[in-house]
Amino acid sequence: MALSNQDIYERIYATISERRLAPGTKLSEERLAAAFHASRSRIREVLLRLSQDRVIDLQANRGAFVASPTPRDLANVFAVRRALERAITVTLAASPDAGALPALHDHLHLEAQARAGGDRAALARLTGDFHLRLAELTDNRWFVDSMRQLVAMTSLAIAQTDDGAHDACPDHDHADIVSAIAAGDGRRAERLMRRHLDQVEHGIRPPAADSTEPDFAQIFRLAEPPAAKAAPRAATRQRRPAARGTRIA
Repeated sequence: MALSNQDIYERIYATISERRLAPGTKLSEERLAAAFHASRSRIREVLLRLSQDRVIDLQANRGAFVASPTPRDLANVFAVRRALERAITVTLAASPDAGALPALHDHLHLEAQARAGGDRAALARLTGDFHLRLAELTDNRWFVDSMRQLVAMTSLAIAQTDDGAHDACPDHDHADIVSAIAAGDGRRAERLMRRHLDQVEHGIRPPAADSTEPDFAQIFRLAEPPAAKAAPRAATRQRRPAARGTRIA
């Protein structure tokens, strides 16, 4: 089944958020089109949208690249996240939704499973999704849209760590924040969120260079395109009778 532009966007976005595409990776229109079995014009539309969300950079005469946040970018992202997420936690604590708490606890359980199983890709996705989930619970689309972009930029910065040992979020931080929200303690929830974001930012280290060319089909977990039906006939036409005495291996 053919993927829609939205499907392609979400797959590329998720792959970047899960740090399976490193910052600075070139996103060739031709190779992405082949991997997704889509036209280059469709890929171009998706890349433009991703650039508007600032998770990729479009460079004139060079193409598209996964964004590489600078130290200044990172400082700016966390400055906004501190203001935004403290507001989110205070909003949620002011009127905690009892119906949403089981879903948050289920999410925390999935994080714990991923951490215990050493599944770093799943943990990267889940820890980012936690912050998005909090924003979604406010029912404020401006919170949600802003957090989506900020979480992606944070994931890109974490992907540049030099040893791969950095976890997106320290153990128990998310559970403590949920407990404060459930208790209606906005001041404590705000304080815990600020401390949590400080720890995440301080844990991000300088980037390491990686010159490996990625296999898009493998990274996006896409099936190989079906073999052309005309290939066997073409091969037959190219076959020539062997000269007498020639051995055919």
